Amino acid sequence: MLPGVSEMLEAISDTGHILHLHEIGKLFTLNVFERLYIPRLVAEELGRYGLDAEAIDLSSPISIVPINREQRDRVLGEIGQLPIHPADTEVLILAHEGGFSKPILTDDMALRRELEFRGALVIGSVGLLVRAYNKALMARADLDHAIDALFDESTLHLSSAFRGYIRKLINDLGKVC
Repeated sequence: MLPGVSEMLEAISDTGHILHLHEIGKLFTLNVFERLYIPRLVAEELGRYGLDAEAIDLSSPISIVPINREQRDRVLGEIGQLPIHPADTEVLILAHEGGFSKPILTDDMALRRELEFRGALVIGSVGLLVRAYNKALMARADLDHAIDALFDESTLHLSSAFRGYIRKLINDLGKVC
């Protein structure tokens, strides 16, 4: 395990987690972290979906971090230009600036691969819901409902095969506890 990761007091998020958790009424699960960092472009993307990142009501504050051109150019010079969305590039830059020590919340596969290649801990939306359950922020029935809602009601695109895999993992949670 990476040093300090077991506590996971702070995390960096892309647009997806905040949007999808909002869509299923589970934004509170972001409270598994004491602070959430998002780059300015993520905040702007959320605004295009009608979400004001500065007005999201959580016990864990969301800090919006501007990425300036010099910072962007320097980091991209070190890691190279990547085939990912500009907001995701800013997530990668934030992670890089922090030495990849904070967990990153994303469901984007291209970003996930880049982050994991660099040693970052990446948590998907399903993983975040399970963490919220493990921290007693939600009951087991709420977890089951949230997983179903993530597949059925959110804009997150997940395959039916992945759904079956997740359903099996969730069912196995009860056997391990």
